[in-house]
Amino acid sequence: MVPPERVSRFLSFLLRHRPPDYPLRFDPQGFVPWGDLTERVQERFSEITEGEILSVIEDVDKKRFELREGKVRATYGHSFPVDLGLESVEPPPHLYHGTARDLAQTILREGLKPRGRQYVHLSASLEEALAVGKRRDALPSILVVDSQGAHAGGILFYSSGPLFLAKEVPPRFLSLWGK
Repeated sequence: MVPPERVSRFLSFLLRHRPPDYPLRFDPQGFVPWGDLTERVQERFSEITEGEILSVIEDVDKKRFELREGKVRATYGHSFPVDLGLESVEPPPHLYHGTARDLAQTILREGLKPRGRQYVHLSASLEEALAVGKRRDALPSILVVDSQGAHAGGILFYSSGPLFLAKEVPPRFLSLWGK
C-alpha cells in the first residue's frame, strides 16, 4: 500500500505546480477530469486503487483537494494562474505564518508575498503555522498577522480549505510571535 502522505504530495505536485510535466487538461478553475488524474497517479503508483486516491482527496482534515462533478482540483497553493472563485471573507483577529528563521526578518521588513504562488498562505492557529514552518526549519519563526487591521486597511482575505489566503500582507500588519 502506498502511504497516503506520498499520494497527497504527488497530487499536490500534479494539481498545484507542474501541469506541463504531465498531460493533464486544466479548466480555468483548476479542475482536471477524475479519470485523467487517476491515470497519472496509477502510472506513478501502479498498485494504488481508485478508492485509495479518493480517500486522500476527501481527507476532511486537510481539505487540500476538491472533487466536484467528475473533476478534481487543489483548493489552494497553485503556482500557475487558477480562478478558484473565492469570495473575500472577514478574517479572525489574528492569523499566523510559519517560516524559516532566516527569512523572518526579511518578511517583517518587506511583508508577506506569495513567492511563486498566487496567494500567501495563512494559518488560523499557532499549531498549524508551527507545523507548516517545521517543513523548512526545525525551529521555525511564527509571524502573527493583525488580520483585522489588515482587513480594515483594505487587504482582502479568502478562506480555502483549512487556510486563509491573501495576495500579500504589508509589514505594518506583521509581528513576530513570542517577541
